[in-house]
Amino acid sequence: MSFYSATSLILLILVPVLFIANWAIERSRAKSRNVFAAPDLFRKIATVEPASRNIWRGIFTAIALALMLVALARPQGGEKVVEEEVQGIDIMLVLDVSRSMDARDLYPSRLNAIKQVVSDFIDSSYGDRIGVIAFAGEATVICPLTNDHGAVISFIDRLTTNEDIPPGTAIGNAIRLGVNRFRESETGRVMILLTDGENNKGLEPLDALQEAVDAGVRIYTVGIGTPDGAPLPEAEQPMVGSTRFRTDPDGNRVTVGLDVDTLQKIADDTGGHYFSVSNQGELKTLYSRIAHEGETEFMSRRIVRKDELAPYFLLLAALFLIMESFYTYLIPSGVKHARVNV
Repeated sequence: MSFYSATSLILLILVPVLFIANWAIERSRAKSRNVFAAPDLFRKIATVEPASRNIWRGIFTAIALALMLVALARPQGGEKVVEEEVQGIDIMLVLDVSRSMDARDLYPSRLNAIKQVVSDFIDSSYGDRIGVIAFAGEATVICPLTNDHGAVISFIDRLTTNEDIPPGTAIGNAIRLGVNRFRESETGRVMILLTDGENNKGLEPLDALQEAVDAGVRIYTVGIGTPDGAPLPEAEQPMVGSTRFRTDPDGNRVTVGLDVDTLQKIADDTGGHYFSVSNQGELKTLYSRIAHEGETEFMSRRIVRKDELAPYFLLLAALFLIMESFYTYLIPSGVKHARVNV
């Protein structure tokens, strides 16, 4: 048996704490009764619960609590490998991590807006193989095509604009690398390019389009930013809580915008579609467009499944709580006399 959330088992320390607290309360009650009257006399004028009853009720309660805490840790067992047929396509996420992604015309920054868009997209893409390419002045594969969407999200969450990639924005290089990663793909091929579109290094994006067309790769582009642009942050000043922005030789702030025309042409020429990250209503249709327009086929994957044992532990906990509730009626209290002669 294994536990999905083994760290929750640390809460089992509450069980002996509860038992000790119950014992301390009963001891305090006994001392209070002895102060009021001698034990023999107190039993003649009041009903006294047998000590064994309180002990067993405390044991039942502690066992029930322990079982509920074990259930909280999600015990699992009975592993089995299942062959599952799923329908999907191959999708390569191409993410811009250049310094222009630090601009804050989107909250809290363009890069964080990318991460949110990608996270929502992955949640909708069950069955698809997804890979990740990050690019700035060069492009690099961060995660190859995989069905493990949890791993994809993990890689994306760790992306920053401080990656060990030369500065600049090489969109053409990123497109070419994405096309090359589809060479052995036999299903629908889709590339999602998330960038501000301001290419300034490497291969021209429009020069890489023909390679995508020849390989049958549809490119869906997502424009990150606003057409008016925003100043480019250069460094934080934690002592004063302000931001310093990059300036040109004349002292003017450097502004990074959004090249909508280039992104629109990339999408149109490859049979894709252009989306603006600022248009959340349209952006939500991103996956539905890809699923319907992309060529799909069935593929098999192996899934390891485990039986959830938590319900059995909760059932046992309920049983012990019922026993604790009815134990009062199973063990009678001491006899209370109606009258005392003095």
